[in-house]
Amino acid sequence: MSDIPAVHAVSAVREYMGKVALTYRLMPSETDVDYESVISKLRSSLPESAQLREHRIVPIAFGLKALEIMIICEDTEGVAEKVENSLSSLPGIESVTPTGTTLL
Repeated sequence: MSDIPAVHAVSAVREYMGKVALTYRLMPSETDVDYESVISKLRSSLPESAQLREHRIVPIAFGLKALEIMIICEDTEGVAEKVENSLSSLPGIESVTPTGTTLL
């Protein structure tokens, strides 16, 4: 048996929780969206523990482009929902689709 009390073991687990990479596809509401403005607003709207790691603009069809992003954040309960809520509230974005989740 370990000599570490259960309370200390739980706090140690929280202290060393891992990180998770969340990937999303953001579809604009129109074809003429200013993606640099969206990216700037995205960075400031994310929860405190989340950061934008990568982004790219992908052509879809007929001038429509999607914004694909990767967010890195702490692997805590409810973090994906907080990130999705912040992404959904961005002006000029019609839909947010999760495309992947992976532990780092």
